[in-house]
Order: sequence, then structure tokens, then C-alpha cells
Amino acid sequence: MAKILVTGAGGFIGSHLTEYLVEKGHRVKAFVSYNSRNFWGWLEKSKYIDDIEIYSRDFKDHNS
Repeated sequence: MAKILVTGAGGFIGSHLTEYLVEKGHRVKAFVSYNSRNFWGWLEKSKYIDDIEIYSRDFKDHNS
């Protein structure tokens, strides 16, 4: 079981990739941008939401 970081996990592709990786048994850390319009976006609808470590950061802010 690998530890995998997914950036853009709140979007359509990132959220589906995150779900796929969790289904395959990987430990996933998902980064979402808190200043995006959707914020959690598609990820919040995932049936695996409790198995994903979610971090929200402003990627443009070097201090976040």
C-alpha cells in the first residue's frame, strides 16, 4: 500500500483519481485549494470521504 499525494483533488479528475487510488488500497492525502470556487467540489461526494486525508491550502501562499 503506497502513500500518494493528489493535488487538485477537489476537481473532477482529481477526485476520481483519489477514489480510484483508495479503492486500490492506497493511503491518499488530497490537497484542495480553499480559494477555488468549488473548494471540496467532487471530493465531498465520494463514498470514501472518511478514508482520505484532506488538506486545504492556498497554493499561491508560500506560508500556508
